[in-house]
Amino acid sequence: MPGPFENAPLDGKRALVTGSSSGLGEGIALRLAQEGAAVCLHGRNEERLAAARERVAQAGGEVHAVSGSLSDDESAAGVFAGAHAALGGIDILVNNAGGESAGTGTMPWFDVDAALWNKAYNSNVGSIVRLVRLAVPGMRERGWGRIIQLSSESADFPMTVIPDYQAAKLAIRSLTRSLAMALSRTGITSNSISPGLTHSDGPDRWLKSMAKAQGWDDDWASITAHVQDGMISNFAGRIGEPADIAHVVAFLADPRAGFINGIDIPANGGR
Repeated sequence: MPGPFENAPLDGKRALVTGSSSGLGEGIALRLAQEGAAVCLHGRNEERLAAARERVAQAGGEVHAVSGSLSDDESAAGVFAGAHAALGGIDILVNNAGGESAGTGTMPWFDVDAALWNKAYNSNVGSIVRLVRLAVPGMRERGWGRIIQLSSESADFPMTVIPDYQAAKLAIRSLTRSLAMALSRTGITSNSISPGLTHSDGPDRWLKSMAKAQGWDDDWASITAHVQDGMISNFAGRIGEPADIAHVVAFLADPRAGFINGIDIPANGGR
């Protein structure tokens, strides 16, 4: 089906976007659909997933959805099989799904025990490894593919809270680089994006909890002002939106971006 834009660059491409039942992932899926790709959304809550599918479908084109966990090999294989059956193959894999840190991002370093560190690593890194191993054979066979990971600027600006999450997000960048090396000369690229603070379910909950802990007014204008006054300031002077990150994903997924490989792009407003 032709994409909604004339000469849509992703016509004929098929994309699986994990963790796309809301927020950032949904925004990414929407942009890829607008660029002409057939898209499969993924999430664990079927009601939210169905609602997101309906919203993305309004952009035009082919939209599917598959539910399930990525926390173990069997469940991840089920998710991949469902997406593969719906799309007929996967050319673009966007690894957006990942677990949040313990305590909604406010638990002190020494309260995050080893089990929580392992859980964060499995959710953020293990989920990527499982899907990459499943997606790469088909991409190799076709001689083309795009694998895009979502890291985080928090890996560059660590705090004494969310240490498990920050470490896992930094590991994603190493994974991305080594994967690009392993896929050298195959026509498959591997890149990552490190968003700055961006409106989405997890970050918004964290900001609200931070506002409560600091005694700020809990409206977004007040929270944004406090953030920009020092906690997480950037040159853009605002918190990011899902569309800001989705534009970068679409750029990396474009066939014309084939000479960009093994890098991380900081999309953080110039922090």
